[in-house]
Amino acid sequence: MPSLISQANKNIKYYIWVRIFAKRVFLPITAIYFIDTANLSIRDIGILSAYFSLIQFIAEVPTGYYADRIGRVKSLRIGTILAALATSIYVIFHTKSAIYLGVGLEALGYSFMGGAGEALIHDSLHAKKQTSLYTKIMSHNMAVSLVANAVLVALATYTYRLDPRLPFILGTLCYLILMASTTQLSDIYPPQKKKLQFQLPSFPFLISHKSMLAFGLTFGVISSLYTSPNDMFNIALREYGISAEKLGIIYGIGSIVGSLFGPINSYLRSLSARYYVLIDSTVLLTLFASATTKNPYLLALVMVLAISFWRYRRIIYQDYLLQIYPNAYKATLVSTLNNLEQVNSIWMPIVITAAIHQFGLSTGFVLISLFTLLIVPIFYISTIRFIVKRLKK
Repeated sequence: MPSLISQANKNIKYYIWVRIFAKRVFLPITAIYFIDTANLSIRDIGILSAYFSLIQFIAEVPTGYYADRIGRVKSLRIGTILAALATSIYVIFHTKSAIYLGVGLEALGYSFMGGAGEALIHDSLHAKKQTSLYTKIMSHNMAVSLVANAVLVALATYTYRLDPRLPFILGTLCYLILMASTTQLSDIYPPQKKKLQFQLPSFPFLISHKSMLAFGLTFGVISSLYTSPNDMFNIALREYGISAEKLGIIYGIGSIVGSLFGPINSYLRSLSARYYVLIDSTVLLTLFASATTKNPYLLALVMVLAISFWRYRRIIYQDYLLQIYPNAYKATLVSTLNNLEQVNSIWMPIVITAAIHQFGLSTGFVLISLFTLLIVPIFYISTIRFIVKRLKK
């Protein structure tokens, strides 16, 4: 039996393969594939995105709790199996009902994976008494995985012209490799057998923790604004003149630039949270502003920068919360952070696609930009009051 430290080192070493092959290499062309093969409309894509988020919202915290109680590695394996089933369904069936089944399995699979891997690495660093390196290690893993992801995404989208099913076949193969990678991982600490009692917060509790409530609400909205319009950005690029095959190049460049962003992310983590939140908000506003111009190259350029930044932002917020709440239920905590995004991603895709359907792409993005501009100041103030003050204690 390997020692605790040697297993911790092994987890940190092999987790990079989880990061590489857990990424959805088919993501840039998913909406286009559903439109082309199953005749879905833009509104259907919005509803499908909301459905994905609803499944994750329902499952995210329970699956995180499952990872804490049963084991991080088991949770990763279950999630991988479900994701592989989803891509197999996309390949074989092209009906609306089959797509809903596949999307549901995919959402559930990523709920099982979400939080489990991060908690495993935090446990491994805790065993080595190096939890202060969490952001550095996770950023390094992200940077390396993005280089591989650039190649895989470019390959997946290029094969779309040969056969629209090929990107999803490649995605299934990636999940099989991911499953093989988990055989090298082991839980550091025994799963938490003691029951965790869930209790809904009372109204007086929420009133007395207004900064926590405000942060949770606005963080979820801002996070969802990063992800909910992704399909619309991809459709906009095609409408503005960039072919579906070239979307892979854009996302590939985003991954390569993102791989260079890892060291920068470590620097950003060293900044005060007040400065990081300001940068976070500026990146998001710039993304929507570029989408209103109808210039595909400007939008593509800003998307590359936003993708590079977005891939790391969750790591930093995870690090903040794991410092504030250093408890044994780490996967549950990380899943709760993810859930703040998912609850807003239930309604937001429907609203965004409705606005774009009604007013067109450019005007629709203008309306979304104005909404974002209203939320950003509240997000900034609530983060200062909730995170910055607690990190100083």
